[in-house]
Amino acid sequence: MNLTKLFETQRVLDARIKQKQGLQEIPLNNMILATITEIGEMSNEWGGFKHWKVDSRPKPGLLEEIADVLSFMLAIGNMLHHRGGIESISIFEDGSIEKEQYCYFEDITAQILGITTNFTDLWNYGEIDEGYSVTMSRFAVLTEMLGFTWEQIEQAYYKKNAINHTRQDTGY
Repeated sequence: MNLTKLFETQRVLDARIKQKQGLQEIPLNNMILATITEIGEMSNEWGGFKHWKVDSRPKPGLLEEIADVLSFMLAIGNMLHHRGGIESISIFEDGSIEKEQYCYFEDITAQILGITTNFTDLWNYGEIDEGYSVTMSRFAVLTEMLGFTWEQIEQAYYKKNAINHTRQDTGY
């Protein structure tokens, strides 16, 4: 996955939104809340935490919701100027020590809660305790846990980015 290209693609969309809305800056708190909201929507599409349901299989919109989460995470990364550096964001090989040590929780629910906690920490303290790069790596691990490849995530992101540009054209 070309993270540099992803960050740049998101920067272009965000610049367009700022210009259209007449904003000097996009409020970081708005982006944090949007990210947490999208994580909730992604979780709802996954549904695996819903122990009370007979059929808790993922819904068809899961990949699109993952792309939405990634969009906001990239936007926040641009706002934070990729603290930790893009080069420190790792897409870990299965079973690597780094993956186990820094980015992996025992199940999908815990992985989602860990990522959400990172964004709550950013709101509370102005910083993500483990760092932005670890949060992005945790997200990469989560997408693997959900059964998607980075190629699928990247394709879904670019598809959603095109939709977001169209929405800007049509007064969304």
